[in-house]
Amino acid sequence: MSLLESTARHFLVIKAAKEIKAEMEKIGLDNLKVLAEAGHDIANTYIKGCSAEGIAKSRQKFNYLLQMGVTVDMIMTELTRQMPELVPIMEERQGYIKKELEKLVSFLMQG
Repeated sequence: MSLLESTARHFLVIKAAKEIKAEMEKIGLDNLKVLAEAGHDIANTYIKGCSAEGIAKSRQKFNYLLQMGVTVDMIMTELTRQMPELVPIMEERQGYIKKELEKLVSFLMQG
């Protein structure tokens, strides 16, 4: 992999994490924590709230990230760097968060 490709991938990871962070801030971290503690299906709730156009755009972005070699783990690592307050929540709910991410990734890969 060239330096340019590596730099582009790193930029895409940071940008994707910032977009997720913005969405989380809109919803509210406390609200997400309450939903997670109650075992609610956050991924499907979020998807149901998106427009068809928003879903298509998200799928297109996600597929581009995959083509560029960006993984969900890379984005999550960057997200926790940008939002260290997520770390304790993620540590206590690892199985739940992994399941929610798998649902989201599966949905984004459809179509």
